[in-house]
Amino acid sequence: MLPVILGTAKFGTYTDKAHSFDVLNQFIALGGTRIDTANNYACWHPDGKGGESEAILGEWIAEQNRGSIEVMTKIGAQSVDGFTYDQLDGLAPDNILRSIDESLTRLQTDHVDVLYAHVDDVNTPLLDTWKTLSSLVKQGTVKRLGISNYQEPRVLELVNVITENDLTPISHAQFRYTLLSPNITANFSPQIVMSEHLFGVLKHLDVRPEIIGYSPLLDGAFEDSADELPETYDNLLNCMLVEQLQEQANAMGMTTSAWVLKVIHDYGVTPVTAASHPDRLKSNLSAFL
Repeated sequence: MLPVILGTAKFGTYTDKAHSFDVLNQFIALGGTRIDTANNYACWHPDGKGGESEAILGEWIAEQNRGSIEVMTKIGAQSVDGFTYDQLDGLAPDNILRSIDESLTRLQTDHVDVLYAHVDDVNTPLLDTWKTLSSLVKQGTVKRLGISNYQEPRVLELVNVITENDLTPISHAQFRYTLLSPNITANFSPQIVMSEHLFGVLKHLDVRPEIIGYSPLLDGAFEDSADELPETYDNLLNCMLVEQLQEQANAMGMTTSAWVLKVIHDYGVTPVTAASHPDRLKSNLSAFL
């Protein structure tokens, strides 16, 4: 099994159905089994409203052996106005129940393997959110639960709430993560960057969730010149690190993207990676093949 999760955020919007199916089929052919989506993908696309990725994935799942695929989706971060992240639909119990029903319909399945609370909802008590999510596990609609984009104090508070109320534990924790450190002025809100301290906190939780990193390749930035990094990562130390990673990858006979995924995995973070073409996907995963 590939120790990598396939990200599908751009399926159904930036990537059309045919190319999405090609990438999915290539992923399975290479030994992949785990696929990541969310109910708000890709609301930031000019023609996207959210749900496009799940819908494309559902059409593909209908043609597969469902038992051989692990489907991960997320709820709670749908834009209320459809354009900005100023207000999200959140994790109130009624929205959780409505959202999972809609996701199951789009995904054309009777369960999801992992359901994430996509973004922390500070306006809803953690107990209310996690009781409702735990009820979905009890009824079999969801197999396991995860969190994404929670600040460290809220992670610890949630763990206490779960323990004190005998609720379903956190099995997955997903945050923005790559080998480069963002500039101090970078603002990815509502995304949370996983710092080394947060990584340590997650790693030492009694429940030991699988730690997952999204956006590890920064949309192909490691294949470009070190002088052309995204603005949020553009600094001298990162330029030097990219040059070093490119030299290491060249010595290993693989692309820098493939090497970056390997380094991240070996460090203890499961990467979520995406591609718009099957050949690019195979190249990115070459270190694991």
